[in-house]
Amino acid sequence: MSLGSPLLLLALAACGDRLAEAPAPDAVRLTAELSDRAVTQGEPPPTLSVSLELPDGWTGTLGLPEVEGLTFTPADDKMRFTLAGEPGSYVIPPVTVEAKGPAGEVETRSVGPFYLDLGVVGPSSTLEDLALAPPPPPSPWPWVLGALLVTGLVAALVVWGSRHKVEARVAPPPPLSPEEEALLAWAALRARGDLDDHALALGLSSIFRRYLERVGGFPATALTTYEVLDRLSLDHRVSPAEHDRAQRLLDATDLIKFARSGGGAALFDALDADLRAVIAAMRPAPAPKPEAGDV
Repeated sequence: MSLGSPLLLLALAACGDRLAEAPAPDAVRLTAELSDRAVTQGEPPPTLSVSLELPDGWTGTLGLPEVEGLTFTPADDKMRFTLAGEPGSYVIPPVTVEAKGPAGEVETRSVGPFYLDLGVVGPSSTLEDLALAPPPPPSPWPWVLGALLVTGLVAALVVWGSRHKVEARVAPPPPLSPEEEALLAWAALRARGDLDDHALALGLSSIFRRYLERVGGFPATALTTYEVLDRLSLDHRVSPAEHDRAQRLLDATDLIKFARSGGGAALFDALDADLRAVIAAMRPAPAPKPEAGDV
């Protein structure tokens, strides 16, 4: 059975082992687990185990994700599936279920996403599976950065006006471009000596998501990492290489924020290079120079 086929719909009312339980009320329990995030050639193929627990009288419609290049083959009768495909790194979207009760009530649950490397050493090989990480609290960094920028602009206007004694209204300076705002904010953050790796990861994630909101036209600060990467995959300016850099930046900062794992100067140097490469790829092309004789 290929993942390219329509979503698998199964009416289930069975109990299974709790492997990676998604947050849910007592009525519906959906669990899922990827056996291995990195599989080298010659090793047994990875499996995705799914279990659905429903109360009496309930039915569930299970939707398996579609991933180009992967096949999804049932391994036994306990909702365990073998994954196979060409060597590469894959992002498997969440497994979902829509459960209906006898009185017409509806509950929707999801578990994932999952990251898998088949026969390669990719981004997910060095990162923990963050599919079950708790949702992040609202980040204070957009407000902090915005306040710093506004304060700096106001102070600059006051000093400029006092030096030149200009009676006429001072024209505001041109707004910062998305590239200038992101790189200046990140440079100021790294220049501070009182921030630990967790604070730097929070700031970098917020700066990058704010940048994507300005140049991509989607609410990156309100979306999950998987949703942000899905939007970037539709942007013609972002090549697979830059998409991998964006994934590495978001996954690494998530890992530090939620698992308090990773960090260090070398990591942030690498993430700095990833940030600059994505910004360079998404920067607008310069306007063509007028030719001689044009008015």
